[in-house]
Amino acid sequence: MINNFAKKLLRECSHANSVAISGHKNPDYDCLCASLAMQEILSQNKIKADILVDKPLDLSVGKVVRENNFLTTAQKDYDVIICVDTAELKLVPNEIVAKKDKAITFNIDHHKDNSMYLKYNYVKGGESSACEVVFNLFEKYFKLNQKLATFFYIGIYSDTGGFIYSNVKSSTFEVLTKLAKTGIKMDEIVQENFCSISKEGFEITKRAYNSVKFFGNGQIAVSTLRSNDFVETKASYSEGKNIVSVIQSINGVKVAISISEHEKGVFHVSLRTTCDGVDVSLIAKKFNGGGHTRASGLKMVGEYEKILSAILNQTKNVLGLLK
Repeated sequence: MINNFAKKLLRECSHANSVAISGHKNPDYDCLCASLAMQEILSQNKIKADILVDKPLDLSVGKVVRENNFLTTAQKDYDVIICVDTAELKLVPNEIVAKKDKAITFNIDHHKDNSMYLKYNYVKGGESSACEVVFNLFEKYFKLNQKLATFFYIGIYSDTGGFIYSNVKSSTFEVLTKLAKTGIKMDEIVQENFCSISKEGFEITKRAYNSVKFFGNGQIAVSTLRSNDFVETKASYSEGKNIVSVIQSINGVKVAISISEHEKGVFHVSLRTTCDGVDVSLIAKKFNGGGHTRASGLKMVGEYEKILSAILNQTKNVLGLLK
């Protein structure tokens, strides 16, 4: 199946006049790096491809990723469209959705709940990352240089929380071993992309810490950043998102929730857990979100107090706290 899918994709791309690659809206590192890796693989096979995103990349994104050319507006009527790291059509940028019916479409993903929304679908649910899926799917069709290895490493590192999440398997480390053999400086990559923080990011992080409240006898921790927090600190939205990974490590916390108001009345919610037997994707799906067992997200529009109450009720239900 792997060879058939990979061959089909490369064959269709080689015959196309134009190719587009895209991930989900508000792309994370795994999404961006899987897109960049796919673009480089196609380039090695003498195929040019554009990468489309729903909006300009945030300045907090590391230089390795940011210095590449991402488009926010489609430049052509694409013959082939490739979507990576995206479970549902509603998560695909509108520029891609508008052109998909006239193109041959491919879907490459690692989300278990992928809806198989395109013509050709290759989904390895449970893999560590989209980057790992792309690596294994096309390994026979690229030369692993430092450029590609860096993309793969950033994506895998990001989606595994630095290789500590339960989605890490022995096969993940087999891929990492191959990446290391290219001579990439893994410590420098991590420092630049995951450890440095701007002053604005520091200020928004302080506010996120100070906002944390506990519910359900301490089993649920919630941090909240309102729109005025971003305005007053001049921080980007992505600079406030890492708090959820910190509060999930607090003793006794089974579900960590980060609520971020990106614009008035529009809330982005991140959910994390490190507990066996807890599936935060069940919380996200209740509100038309999605993701993984240990890490999921959703978007809600409305009044903060009502949104918080609804999320807490569903979280308590998943934890078995409601009688």
